[in-house]
Amino acid sequence: MKAMIGLFPFLFFVHLLTGCKNNEIPAPTDPEPDPTVDMSITCSNKQEAGGYQLFYKPQQGFVGDPMPYFNADDNKFYLFYLYENANHHPIYLTRSADFASFEGFTEIIPSGAIGSQEEWIGTGSFIKKDNTYYSFYTGHNAHLNPAEKVMMATSSDMLNWTKQPAAAFQAPGGYDQNNFRDPHVYWDETRNSYVMLVTTRKDGKGTLARFTSPDLSNWSLIEPLVATTSDHPGKHEIETDSEILECPDIFKMDNQWYLTFSRINRDEHRKTFYRISDSPDGPWRICRDADGHHETFDGLYLYAGKTASNGTTRYLSGWCSTGQTVNSNNELHWSGSLISHKLIKQPSGKLYPAIPNAVDAKFNTKVAFAQIKSEGNVSNEGNTYTIATSSSDRSYALFNRNTEPVKISMKIDASQSERFGFSFGACDDLSEVYSVSFDLTSSNRWGMPSLFMHQESRNTVTKKELNFTPLVVPANRVFDIKIVIENSICAVYVNNNVAFTNRIYKMNENPWAIFADNGTIRISGMAITKT
Repeated sequence: MKAMIGLFPFLFFVHLLTGCKNNEIPAPTDPEPDPTVDMSITCSNKQEAGGYQLFYKPQQGFVGDPMPYFNADDNKFYLFYLYENANHHPIYLTRSADFASFEGFTEIIPSGAIGSQEEWIGTGSFIKKDNTYYSFYTGHNAHLNPAEKVMMATSSDMLNWTKQPAAAFQAPGGYDQNNFRDPHVYWDETRNSYVMLVTTRKDGKGTLARFTSPDLSNWSLIEPLVATTSDHPGKHEIETDSEILECPDIFKMDNQWYLTFSRINRDEHRKTFYRISDSPDGPWRICRDADGHHETFDGLYLYAGKTASNGTTRYLSGWCSTGQTVNSNNELHWSGSLISHKLIKQPSGKLYPAIPNAVDAKFNTKVAFAQIKSEGNVSNEGNTYTIATSSSDRSYALFNRNTEPVKISMKIDASQSERFGFSFGACDDLSEVYSVSFDLTSSNRWGMPSLFMHQESRNTVTKKELNFTPLVVPANRVFDIKIVIENSICAVYVNNNVAFTNRIYKMNENPWAIFADNGTIRISGMAITKT
């Protein structure tokens, strides 16, 4: 249902090269002759307003809890979502063929009357049977007992929906009556029937209640999937210490099943997770290989991720919070902009996030850029830069501001360094910046190579961690990086296997920097492109 977020100015990412082949992307066109580059370093503090084109957001309000569905009739992804605009979260729709552009802003399922079970609408899912589309969603009213029920609506065209109040049902005995939400319905070939997962609790544990149906109308309770802290979960257990498993999704790729869910941030793990199994009944396991166990798709700023596939490629869609501060529950503000990653399956079964091909290709016009300042040992020849440190001090190269959405691309050879990264909002005297840092060591508090986003104050030598995600370090320590920036959202893609999304309000239209904190890094092939 609703995922909470509220943190600090969102600082975000370096996401490396996605799974797009070079010959799939049009060659960038040359920039205008003799372009004028803004060499100033005075900070810009523009108020952000309006919609987003790339990381979709309507002109007014925000995107919460996407419910993606691929419609084979028109070959488009239907991205249903809870519309946050002080309006009790009705379900709205936008559509996309490629996740690089979006069309439509349409109310699909309105919230109910004040005092009704569905005064507030919560997350659900969409499925087709014969010639009818079904939506199963949450009806929420905190003043009722039970507070939550599973609701249903039907449609013949996915645009005009009729609510079916007689189909509503509540949690059975033994399950949490007031936390019974986020129904996800799928076809289970092993049972030859439909199965519904519902987020709830049982015996004090986070649980996915399960129901089966031959017709999407009559549901029978079966064994749930229950969260456990055991290192060796049983058949119907999920290895996690999560209190509750929000926005579940289940799907099959090749011969393996995947279960995704999101966790409210009670312990700095407010992310979308996944588990893998040979059966939809489990046992579910974290996919471990030589790179470690990377059980998430992104950092703290991608929440409520659910998936859809067009038959060849599967995409994960969640939302990036608007929040800059956390609330008393250590949660980010709920809702924001749509974030979507392409998922690439590895031989081990692990799923890697990557930049969608069409998003990568959309940035095809070169933008002129210039180094406007440096500190420490920095040299360059053309678009090749070397940044080195001879002590514990940071060396950096500062680059001019970008005033429109851009993709920053480069390769970084860090074979002689263990820590480097990017700083945004790097203007004036660098008194406050937001840095995406590559830590190639295992000496940090997470005990593995990771990407971090920090708020840093140079004057007081303070550093506040805002976000993190595991990093896959190749043997040669060469990183192919693509950073996509639109307004205050920064998505970093690395080597087709890491995505790191952040929100950084000070980033927008201000200078930025590449830095090294120890050793030497070499940057090659640096390019900035716009749409």
